[in-house]
Amino acid sequence: MPGAAPGHGVSQNVAKMNSHQPSGQFQKASQASRGCSRRGQLQPIGEVSLPKVPEPSISKPPTESCEEESPSFVGSCVTGERIKEALFSRLGNERFAVWFGDNFEVHVSEAVAKESLSQVVVLYDPNYPGDWLRKTFNEDVAKCASTILGGPVAVNWSPLEEVSSEVTAPADDMKEAGTQRGSIPDPKRSEVHNAPRIQKKSFRAGSDCHNSREKSLKTAKKHSLQRPAVRLDEFSVGPSNRMAYAAVELAANRLGEMSPVLVHGPSGVGKSHLLAGICHHARQSRPGLAVAMFSAEQFTTNFLQALHGSGLPGFRRSCRSVDLLAIDDLQFFVGKRATLLELQSTVDTLHRAGKQIVFASDRDIESLSGLGSELTGRLRGGMTAGIMPPDYEVRRGIVSGLARKRQIDLPADVIDFLANSLTRHARELIGGMNRLEATSHMLGAPVTLDLAREALADLVRSSARSLRLADIEQAVCAAFGISESDLKSTRRTRAVNHPRMLAMFLARKHTGAALADIGRHFGRRSHSTVLAAEKTVRKWMTAQSSIVLADATWDVDQAIRRVEDVLRAG
Repeated sequence: MPGAAPGHGVSQNVAKMNSHQPSGQFQKASQASRGCSRRGQLQPIGEVSLPKVPEPSISKPPTESCEEESPSFVGSCVTGERIKEALFSRLGNERFAVWFGDNFEVHVSEAVAKESLSQVVVLYDPNYPGDWLRKTFNEDVAKCASTILGGPVAVNWSPLEEVSSEVTAPADDMKEAGTQRGSIPDPKRSEVHNAPRIQKKSFRAGSDCHNSREKSLKTAKKHSLQRPAVRLDEFSVGPSNRMAYAAVELAANRLGEMSPVLVHGPSGVGKSHLLAGICHHARQSRPGLAVAMFSAEQFTTNFLQALHGSGLPGFRRSCRSVDLLAIDDLQFFVGKRATLLELQSTVDTLHRAGKQIVFASDRDIESLSGLGSELTGRLRGGMTAGIMPPDYEVRRGIVSGLARKRQIDLPADVIDFLANSLTRHARELIGGMNRLEATSHMLGAPVTLDLAREALADLVRSSARSLRLADIEQAVCAAFGISESDLKSTRRTRAVNHPRMLAMFLARKHTGAALADIGRHFGRRSHSTVLAAEKTVRKWMTAQSSIVLADATWDVDQAIRRVEDVLRAG
């Protein structure tokens, strides 16, 4: 081929072999050899006998060839990114994140660049429903690609892992594929898989500079898009959340046997961490498992979009064909009749199929009556577990885990200071750690207790709040599961009297209320009763006694700390 670059004939020859045209193989080979012979690299010896190609000639071609093909490679990557950006703008942030996520690529195949239709290959996450994605979003991708490329396009869909596994094939396999001219590709492989593979193999066989550039681009893109995985074993476990963790761990190891699971508790106690953790655990332990996690708002938005866009069958397949479905913020569905009916049908379908469902909510079942009797009945038939605000043990574990993960050297007294000062929820602890790390970096000084006190002074002040007698009462009732009426009653059984004395002691410790006001609040008792209760609790603390609270036995220090944790969390 007169005037052609040496590498051009070789890449065309590889493309011809993969397109099943044996009649032109030797002609292309001779053209490639004649093109290279001008530079003194190859000596053609005939039309039928192939030239003797030196070993490095396939894996390491001349620099000119590498430079000629680099712009097209980079251009293809840039074009794919532009198509992704256009699709993101067309679908919106929420919808794009749900159905494509971070593990998603678009490639424009140059194997058919000279033909009338540009070939666009969409590589999607293998955990997502491929058929539904193709039927639902094929037109959107085609319109975006057509606008970017300025002409008609043909869109093909393929799981990302199948193509990537072929792209990263060893160099020896590439060399062998390039030298064995008579090899025939598997005819059972679809055109979708062959298109990107032709392009990628020609680049890998063409040059090492392409290989390094492609790896660096893929690595940089992967690290920039992927969020760190939330692991179940990173969850800090303590008395306040042990039951919820045990329920989720059991469901993760025995999917479908205990379904649905409902984890409930106030904001910032780790419910979303547990949901993301069970999804990550399921994917890691069983790679072929279909897993889906939504917030209630995402589920509602996608359902309404499918309903108005005639994509309801596809939406239902995407939710009801999974092995594990996790939905956060269950309380969001209250009052949404149409979405509730859809959710109820989804839960029934998955339950009949023996699949696992996990919910998270900021309230317990009794406060979710707006979901309807059918769904709440289904929840009662599964497993419910509450999460209390993080106690001291959990808070200390959170701080230690963050320091270990970020490789920050935190002294034990600093960990204790954070756990005792920032007590409302885990997000407050994370914010405190961020402030502490930034201050240490700014000053170039190690983290000490004095540095922590100075850096976190405003956060500690905002975390503290004034308490009322009603707050003490509610905290004691919430911590030990007794009613307010029992706490104020005349009953003198230990299961009621001990929590009442503990409430009076904490009222003296944390409020400035007068003795008479405390006695009046807790069942019209005298000030002498309040003094006697305070004295009794102090004796318990000195003797490190165990006390009975709501038919359960507690260490007195642990019981006081539990109530104070609830008070700090608000």
